[in-house]
Amino acid sequence: MKLPTLTKIAAGVALAVAASTASANLVLSHAYQDSALSIDGFADTDNAGTIQADTPNNSTVEAAFLYASSVWSGPVFDVTLEGNTLTTASGTLLAPDENPASTVVWDVTSIIKPAVEGTWGLQDFSISEAGANDGAVLVVVYSDATTTGQTSIIMDGELATTGDTTTLGFADPYVSGDLIVSFASSFSFQVGSTSQSTVVDITTDSTVNRNLTTCLGGQDESNDQDSGPTGGNSALMTVGGIGDDPTNPDCSTLATPTDRTDDELYNLALGNASDSNPFINPGDTFLQIDTNNPSNDDNVFAMFITSSFTVSNVDNTDITGNTPIPGSVFLLGLGLVGIRRVLAAHRS
Repeated sequence: MKLPTLTKIAAGVALAVAASTASANLVLSHAYQDSALSIDGFADTDNAGTIQADTPNNSTVEAAFLYASSVWSGPVFDVTLEGNTLTTASGTLLAPDENPASTVVWDVTSIIKPAVEGTWGLQDFSISEAGANDGAVLVVVYSDATTTGQTSIIMDGELATTGDTTTLGFADPYVSGDLIVSFASSFSFQVGSTSQSTVVDITTDSTVNRNLTTCLGGQDESNDQDSGPTGGNSALMTVGGIGDDPTNPDCSTLATPTDRTDDELYNLALGNASDSNPFINPGDTFLQIDTNNPSNDDNVFAMFITSSFTVSNVDNTDITGNTPIPGSVFLLGLGLVGIRRVLAAHRS
């Protein structure tokens, strides 16, 4: 999706990100200053179709990543993007890979950047799968004058279906600004009496265990020409992105989350239909995101965050909450060369 232009706040904010669980987690993968994200998903039982990017005129593509997830208990098959074959061996298998579904990610910047720059706008890219993957997600990081002061964060891995906690701690209290969150999930099906879904609760200084959604999931990215949006194995992907609404859903009126009310895109600076108060409020010093999948068969493998304020520090820790994971990143400090290079210009 092309996120809306957001108003930045004057002061930077430092985040510490920790994933805590007995079995699985999301870890910091990439972070970029003065940027925004275009996110789109693909799923089709015919294993071929298009996936999109949406970028403003004259913007610069900083990076692009393609995710592909298998069906439950199946392998991830090779993917072809714009005529370029991406083998699973050339990608990165997301850890810990303990759910029966697996996810592989590729850096596709060399494919997407020359195709986008000079053309821009909403664009289709051809995609096909060598076997029955459940779908794919394309994330494009871009920058232009409208993204100044924003920070984009990509976290990926694998959330345990039995429950996980991800905590973002602010070095300075939150003042104002949008906090856009998108989840990517595969092998999630919502039709008729089937109610596969993930529950997300938010805790901050100002609120405790407030429900953000009970109906994250569904086959929203299915472009199936044969069966339409009903989906099926190899067409069970959803992600908050292009065409979705960051207004938060209210699933409380649903007997079962089967009408795909949730598009997996949220703005935590807003409330929802049942409570207009924002999920994050001035003075909050941390944000805790708790997830649980009662149906025990959805694969939540990524979370994408765009803040309208500057995030100046991200520290990713292991399940104990104390020991840095190898390769963890301290933005504007010690960290991976690629991320330090992107952020170094923002120090002055």
